[in-house]
Amino acid sequence: MRTTGYGMYPEDVAALLAAAGEAAIALTYAEDRAFAGVSLNRFASLNSTRLDWRGAEVLERSEEFDGNGLREMVRRHGAEGELVVIFWGNHAVPSVALEAEVVAAHAEMVVGNCYECWLYFTDGHVLIEFQDGEGFVAARIPN
Repeated sequence: MRTTGYGMYPEDVAALLAAAGEAAIALTYAEDRAFAGVSLNRFASLNSTRLDWRGAEVLERSEEFDGNGLREMVRRHGAEGELVVIFWGNHAVPSVALEAEVVAAHAEMVVGNCYECWLYFTDGHVLIEFQDGEGFVAARIPN
């Protein structure tokens, strides 16, 4: 068991990792924090988890909050072969990195059992926020 409190329950994302096969990477805590530093941490929060989009270039909002909604957003904002880092609201579940096509193919598994998550598109510098029951917001990460 890790003492950092990070990634204690990798079995929660085991199905996604198994479905993605060798295309999936479970991130270490240091990798998670490095990717968060160039994506999530560039935004203020409105409460404990919701990002404050004021001042950001919002590309799209969607009231959908299921796998189909995520799949379509990933296809619109992700390039072929682009690495996407998925952060879940609960750090007890490790963050993972997948290619955009794999995220689109397994979108139901990404949002199926979580209340919130964020997807960072490493090439396009786009961040998608998912809040269960509220939908998705896609925005360009500020410089």
